Amino acid sequence: MAGALVNALGAAAATADAFSDRNTLRHMLRFEAALAKAAADAGLIPKRHAATIAGACDASLYDPAPLAEAARRTATLTVPVVKALTAEVARRDKDAADYVHWGATSQDVLDTAMVLQLGDALPPLLKDIEGIVSAFAAHAEKHRATAMLGRTLLQPATPLALGQKIAGWASDLDRARKRLAESFREIRVVQFGGASGSLSALGGKAEAVMTVLAQELQLPLPPAPWFTQRVRVAALAQDIALVCGALAKAARDISLMMQIEVGEAAEPSGPGRGGSSTMPHKRNPVGAALALAAANRAPQLAATIVSGMVQEHERALGGWQSEWPTIAALCETLGSAVEAMKEVAPGLAIDADAIQANMDAAEAAVMAERATFLLAETMGKAKAGALVEKALAKNGSFVEALGQLEKELADEDSLLGYSPRFVDRLLASLKR
Repeated sequence: MAGALVNALGAAAATADAFSDRNTLRHMLRFEAALAKAAADAGLIPKRHAATIAGACDASLYDPAPLAEAARRTATLTVPVVKALTAEVARRDKDAADYVHWGATSQDVLDTAMVLQLGDALPPLLKDIEGIVSAFAAHAEKHRATAMLGRTLLQPATPLALGQKIAGWASDLDRARKRLAESFREIRVVQFGGASGSLSALGGKAEAVMTVLAQELQLPLPPAPWFTQRVRVAALAQDIALVCGALAKAARDISLMMQIEVGEAAEPSGPGRGGSSTMPHKRNPVGAALALAAANRAPQLAATIVSGMVQEHERALGGWQSEWPTIAALCETLGSAVEAMKEVAPGLAIDADAIQANMDAAEAAVMAERATFLLAETMGKAKAGALVEKALAKNGSFVEALGQLEKELADEDSLLGYSPRFVDRLLASLKR
């Protein structure tokens, strides 16, 4: 497993902690303690033994290293964890050890632990994404009518409001956030099916046990086990990748606007932020870099989850076993992007003078389309296009070359067209 140094640019510390060894054992043992209580409540095991089992479900009692090594010999972490738990229970009460892991299977423990870990990792990130959306929305509102040079295929195009560009970032990110919140809600269910999904080991007490188990873990109870029905997991993975992509779209634009020859925007500054190991003048877009790095990784990680959906019969070989580390990596990748852009969004600096200077420098690109349509009102589009092309070919000011349109072309409200109202529409959609 890569260490913190290798993962420094790929994982936020808080998100990584949700999938730490300590937290993994904590949630696996939460399942075992809840199962023991549920079985005792149903009269399947003595209550005093359930209490002994619960007392042994303390993650600090177990060393992760030998458990990880043993897991590779059984293809599941549950086997060595249950074995270690049973030994600890036997040390306390030999008779109670017979009731550890009553009626459950390995995947019950691992899938439920994964769901519980997602409950630690994702809610803070969803809240942070809301904050990023709000910060972008505030910038968009401020720059509702700030004219800037539009760019298509990386070349100057017609103007639009800067607010429309930024509101677009906010709108798409909010759309992705809502999808992720929904897929997170859907995956927040307990997994409990026993050996092959029938809970036959529990006899007539199956419903009573699974109901109390879900209550103890504070998770909804699904209609049936979902051992090889993995749409929940795949949807979550895809939606995480979409959020990373939406964050990276904003990051890409910001990084291009930060280029010194453009100079229209800048990430927030701070001691050591954006520095170079050899060039003291540099102010690199570090937040954008982290978000873009996350967007490079996330689609392939999500694809691993989707490709693992084709699982055999009632319990699969290799499919679900690939999910847990991949979901952890996806969440850590998302955490890295969110943490980076959470700092960039509210602190984004806009240079209105540079935006206007770039508009002035690209006068022909800014005015050519509008000039064509103004002239077309009286001479037709073909003749208008030819006249504009002739004016473009002349040296000097494009507006002067079309002197009779100078007043109309200088009308900034007309120049922006519907763009400010698109800002209003986008911001209104965020409030709904």
